[in-house]
Amino acid sequence: MMKRWLLLLPMMGGMACQSPTETTDVSERTDSISTVDVYADYPMKRLDISELAEVAYLPLNKKRLIKNRSYHGTFTGNVSENLIVSYTFDGDVEIFNHSGQKLHEFNHQQVNEEGSYIGIHALSADEERQEVWILDYDHSFKIYALDGTYRRTLKVPESLNVQTMRNWSEDSLLCYDDHLVAEGLSRNAYPFYLFSKRDGGIRKLTSVRVSNRINHSERFVLDVGGTRQVLNFTLSVSPLAIGGGRAILADFAKDTMFCFQQGVVSPLFVRKPSVFASLPFVLGSVDFVTSHHLFFSFAEKTQGNNSFERNLLYDFETKEVTAYQLLNNDFEPCLSLPVNSWKSNYPSNWLVNEMSADRFLQYHREEKLKGKAAEVAEKIRKTDTSVLILYKFHDK
Repeated sequence: MMKRWLLLLPMMGGMACQSPTETTDVSERTDSISTVDVYADYPMKRLDISELAEVAYLPLNKKRLIKNRSYHGTFTGNVSENLIVSYTFDGDVEIFNHSGQKLHEFNHQQVNEEGSYIGIHALSADEERQEVWILDYDHSFKIYALDGTYRRTLKVPESLNVQTMRNWSEDSLLCYDDHLVAEGLSRNAYPFYLFSKRDGGIRKLTSVRVSNRINHSERFVLDVGGTRQVLNFTLSVSPLAIGGGRAILADFAKDTMFCFQQGVVSPLFVRKPSVFASLPFVLGSVDFVTSHHLFFSFAEKTQGNNSFERNLLYDFETKEVTAYQLLNNDFEPCLSLPVNSWKSNYPSNWLVNEMSADRFLQYHREEKLKGKAAEVAEKIRKTDTSVLILYKFHDK
């Protein structure tokens, strides 16, 4: 699927980082692991999602209107076994159950009270603790009860910057640090770490050491009416994905992708040629993980519709690599599914897509829906703004 360049205002200024003590880098020991050729012509697999996962459709009445009425993409937010948490860049947080009923909503953005946030950079929800975790632009986590009651704040250490976070365990978030001084330079050589939900303590995964970092963004200066403006273009590639009891770690500057499971980091496979073999860089992305497969991709770090991209599938048991199309046959023609969940938190083995209610109903009016999709289309209310499509992949 197409990797999108997003035009963003620059983040708040980076923070000074300190270099950890040097350790042995297991990523260099790659003699006996599999190899993935970035440019190889791998055979194509057409995957019918109904054979791999249970499929459910859930209309929602969300505050965040989808401006693109033909939108279909991965859901940005948090999904757990019983809850769905959606948020807007205006600071609105909405919590639904899996029947589509809105349970709570709140907004503490830039209000003059304890526990207010500047803005929501990312969000995670802990169903067991009944908490919503908001990553604020001041580099702290603001934690709330589901009804929006403020509970506490945990500061991110000044040596780190959280770019990506995933629910890892009852006690920890698994995070990725993207603080870069400049392309190729970083004061933090260990980008993956566990963040304690109890006290904000840090445990770096020192098995993955990255000497020369690569950013997935480009910063440039424009002269607009005589005023200099700094803008960022960000390629939507993900260095971290969780599923099937494992995490896949893929720093953009590493040729090796790693598996983190039961407290141990081990090499999964090595790409060739090296990421440093060509300019512009071709970055690897871990898009989605199930118990059986890794969906991953490569994308050229450049603007334009003709840039190089590959979407590949890795089988954990056979170590086979193929190209793939993941298709939903409830739509005519078959709907190709996006899997890049870089801004989302889902349960293990779940993928969640979102489609505008307008587009979903357009399929229905044209009689291009069947099965469960057609049944749900009959029940969509006028107030519904989107339809979540929940794919729960089989564990066995």
